[in-house]
Amino acid sequence: MTVFRTGRTLAFAVLGACVMAISACATEEGYRQHMSTEMGRASDDIMMRWGPPQNRSSMSNGREMWSYTKTTVDEQDGYYRDETRQVKRTFTDKDGKQKTETIEETFPVWQPPRVYRSTCSTRFVMGGGRVEDVTFEGDGCVAEELK
Repeated sequence: MTVFRTGRTLAFAVLGACVMAISACATEEGYRQHMSTEMGRASDDIMMRWGPPQNRSSMSNGREMWSYTKTTVDEQDGYYRDETRQVKRTFTDKDGKQKTETIEETFPVWQPPRVYRSTCSTRFVMGGGRVEDVTFEGDGCVAEELK
């Protein structure tokens, strides 16, 4: 049972890490590449790596569809950032002439906390005890591209 949970936890941890890695290397294409390596895997292997499906549906052609959905929530703390503006100021000089000068002011601006949610739904079509097809959708379906 421990191995089963560890495999599932590892798979979701990897997916979560990929989702959190919002960088040029974590892409939908990378996720597609990783999912293509699942093709032909035995259903027991998928079960060990992904855990039990959250939904299992029988298809009319005798195959089964196993569905997994992962939602990742990232929270960003609130913070202050500096904002700089140019301000024009009009004044009268010592000779009584009006002059305008432009000065830069820098002041703190509060950026409130934000919550980012991303979801990835992955579906495996299982036939003959093996993965025959993999589809996915969602903004959280990202992974590092394979070399």
